[in-house]
Amino acid sequence: MAPEDKPATSIPDDVASMWKTLDPAIRAALIASESKTEGDKKEASGGGVEGRRAKASDGPRMDDSTSKFIGGESFTKRTANPHWIKVRSDVYDAVKDRRQKELDAKVPVDIEVTLPDGKTLSEDKEGNKYQAWRTTPFDVACTISRGLADNSSVARVTYTAFVSDYDLAEDGMDAVDTLADSMAELSVEDGADEKNTMTMLWDMTRPLVGSVSKMEFLKFEDDVDARTVFWHSSAHVLGEALERLYGSRLTIGPPLAGGFYYDSYMGESSSDGAFKEDDYKPVEAEVQKIVKQKQKFERMVVTKEEALEMFEGNPFKEQIISTKIPDGTRTTVYRCGDLVDLCRGPHVPNTGRIKAFAATRHSATNWLGDTDNDSLQRMYGISFPDKKMLKVWQENQEKVS
Repeated sequence: MAPEDKPATSIPDDVASMWKTLDPAIRAALIASESKTEGDKKEASGGGVEGRRAKASDGPRMDDSTSKFIGGESFTKRTANPHWIKVRSDVYDAVKDRRQKELDAKVPVDIEVTLPDGKTLSEDKEGNKYQAWRTTPFDVACTISRGLADNSSVARVTYTAFVSDYDLAEDGMDAVDTLADSMAELSVEDGADEKNTMTMLWDMTRPLVGSVSKMEFLKFEDDVDARTVFWHSSAHVLGEALERLYGSRLTIGPPLAGGFYYDSYMGESSSDGAFKEDDYKPVEAEVQKIVKQKQKFERMVVTKEEALEMFEGNPFKEQIISTKIPDGTRTTVYRCGDLVDLCRGPHVPNTGRIKAFAATRHSATNWLGDTDNDSLQRMYGISFPDKKMLKVWQENQEKVS
């Protein structure tokens, strides 16, 4: 990285937190996703802190042996509810059956959970024992109060030990991180705290896989990690709306320090797919439909081959999978409603947690930040768990504009 690209100060904690939630394959594309021009840098600064951009020569690259333009006819015109959404869902359901058989073979053993105040819990209010592969952080929170469970975006857990039949690789959690060198230049640490690799963010609805020496329930209002997870989930909801309304070919949709965006391929200029301000209201209306449905965020482990089958027809997802996921390994996807997306997670329990949403702006960009690649459309958004928060945010935006 050239000297002029080095920041005057270290990367803020909220940016580091955002980075750690992303799947390694997604981070690989994100490093190159920002445009190389000064004009694009200026534009990006208005949509939340997105972290520093590595130059093309600094980090891992996608395979350059193929054509620079890969979008092709994957998008030719705006099409509501394209047929490939159902095809993808059918593949997901088939894979889900395989994973369920694996889960059925797991042995539920009794576990204990220790809270930050030192209190240890081992059963719910009805006296049912906590068990690995069955009990979730949501269940534990409900033992304390249903209000706590309903208001927590994500859990931070520190495992005492994993149960004997839990395997990180089988669970898609042991993928090789090809971005270690680039992330070192970004001054961002990967994964859990190096001092305790047993500490990690955990979906509220994901079964625990061992006894927990410390479980924290994180709320949007109080914790950076909770806000990052909330906005990451909101990006998925935005992506679902874009697929439903326009048949957008989604590429990458990360959380930011203050909101989120999703990049999508909308065809060449002749396709009339480019975003306009007139698209904001339809997108917001579609998001509201998704929110009212309270769609569950569902995590699933997939093999590389299953992922390629699931995302067949989306050349951008196919390139990420083929290039960044090693053969013979597993990764994870998340589903909410019609959307299935490559993702490390975690996410909020369901889309109903997103009480307020606004599309804020849009711009053009390029795949991997290379102007020789396909042109993409980016839509930014902001969301909150309370409508009053959105109103305050909008008032603050007006004051600084």
